[in-house]
Amino acid sequence: MFLSLLDDRARPKGSRDPLGFEMVWTHFGRRVVGNLTTITSSWRIFSVGLLGFYWCNQLCRDVNPVDRQQILQQHFLRYEQLAAYLRSSADDHEIMGITRVRKRLAEAGKTISIGTDQRSLILSDQVSYGIWGLYSTALRETGLVHGDLRELTDTGLAIVRQIEDDLNRNKDGLGISWYWAFLRGERKAVPVADLEREGKKFVGAISASNVQDELIAALLRGSGDHHCQIALYEAFRALPKPVLETAKLGALVDTVCTHTESPELSQALSDVRQIERLLVTANVLFNYLRRQDGERLEAMAIAVDRIYSFEYLPPGPELSQVPYGADLEALRTRLRSGDTLAALRCLLDMNKKIMAGRGGASWVEEGSDGRLRVRVKAETAHLPPVDELQSHWDYDYFLSSYAGIAAMERR
Repeated sequence: MFLSLLDDRARPKGSRDPLGFEMVWTHFGRRVVGNLTTITSSWRIFSVGLLGFYWCNQLCRDVNPVDRQQILQQHFLRYEQLAAYLRSSADDHEIMGITRVRKRLAEAGKTISIGTDQRSLILSDQVSYGIWGLYSTALRETGLVHGDLRELTDTGLAIVRQIEDDLNRNKDGLGISWYWAFLRGERKAVPVADLEREGKKFVGAISASNVQDELIAALLRGSGDHHCQIALYEAFRALPKPVLETAKLGALVDTVCTHTESPELSQALSDVRQIERLLVTANVLFNYLRRQDGERLEAMAIAVDRIYSFEYLPPGPELSQVPYGADLEALRTRLRSGDTLAALRCLLDMNKKIMAGRGGASWVEEGSDGRLRVRVKAETAHLPPVDELQSHWDYDYFLSSYAGIAAMERR
């Protein structure tokens, strides 16, 4: 899989996605799934986020508009830490920042610090890589929060009210005021004994069956004006749970296509299947070139031709409105016509254009002598069997996150 290339934390800035395919597969994926991302696959984290955004906005009602977002964010960072320690103490480990959380709980004495200083944060950049940064867009696109302040919509508020009611009903709980004292920063160290006492109550409230049902249904339906995703929701509801949990992405797409009655969804998924074949082929060829420093490009084209005929590449989808669509169309045309050398040069041109746009140098280029100069090498890239090019998936078009949440709906 090339999905690691999509995570900014995995590589230095500017050294990922050398052919600009992230924008391409996102273009097609957003036609099908309008709200989720490759990261947002946990409905419980959505539940935690909703409650936190509501509480933090409640605490900031009287803050002047100039300072409100900064203070709101600080409240939320503290809330996210507290929620993570509570969940881990209750053996709920689907947490962003779980490594630090577990380590601190294991090494804790009687208390654990809660704060906005670096030693308290549960991620190196908790704002960007925690709930605030990675789940907010999906919550907005689902219609559960709105605006930069992450204020809850009526739909989001209805779900949070159920969580609050559960916490308030629990007479043995520490009470909402206990939480708010940490969010405000009035208390800076949480007793481990309190985490153990309150953890199961907190987890029970955020994951109650009524909360789960309403939240997952909202996430799967997405925005009410996204007709393709609504059709996807209906198609997924008809699939057996084992299919959702075990089917590979390509098989899942094929299965949904046979179950949907929506021509719009069927066409969108057909486009996804077709563009993926081109992207996989391009990735394989480009990464193969990254192992050929000093070799002649013409020799590489001959080597590729000995193994592959690219007639399997579909003629679609239409690329005129797609980011870098003209380049992709030129690549597809050259591959399908058997002009492999021109196709390889097209890949080099694509990489040069992408990297120039980022202020960087090409990963691979052809010198005046026809030999390759490789700046960013691939140590293990190879030319796989042709059937792998016809079946392997490099990108997930947000469907893996969708399927993961849909599978939870059946539990």
